[in-house]
Amino acid sequence: MDSLGDVTDYANTVLGAYGFGLRQKEEYRYLAGQGVYSLLANASGCSDATLISEMVEEFKKVYEQVQGLAVVYEGIDEMLDMLAAKNIKLAVLSNKPEYLTQRCIQKYFFKHRFEAVYGQQEGKSIKPDPSSALEIAKILKLKPSEIAIVGDTKNDILTAKNGGFYAVGVSWGFRQRAELEENGADIVIDEPLELEKALLS
Repeated sequence: MDSLGDVTDYANTVLGAYGFGLRQKEEYRYLAGQGVYSLLANASGCSDATLISEMVEEFKKVYEQVQGLAVVYEGIDEMLDMLAAKNIKLAVLSNKPEYLTQRCIQKYFFKHRFEAVYGQQEGKSIKPDPSSALEIAKILKLKPSEIAIVGDTKNDILTAKNGGFYAVGVSWGFRQRAELEENGADIVIDEPLELEKALLS
């Protein structure tokens, strides 16, 4: 899903409330991806851990209160239907906080079945650390080499490479094709339904 609009609005709301300068939408394309704490620390330039943690809690409140602007990328529902028809197990691994990840899945992908949905959890490392991906592999009862991690940033690609998964980059997301290729993507696809061919290659 394209959540750049949400990230921009929610983060700028918090930055403004705490007296920090606002960021442009395109800046958030590169600030996002390492979790909310990192997002707000980098966007504000603040190094006060207590203040940043307070801002994170405010971000979560804003996320709960505001009607989301996120949209599902064209072709994603059809891709998920295709994978389900082929009995391919599905899971989600995000650097968004756990409950926000769960909420996004319930709101935007409620008709699809996922064996596991993981977000950022207290005390656990986030992508590109592969620990959570390896936990999901156990839930799926598959070896990492039997699983494709599909993502739009270097964090996704590095998670795959660090854990022994197949790394599929997608060019329609937050980052450019070059970033995905430079970080070792096994393949980069340009349309969601190309994933079927990627998995068979």
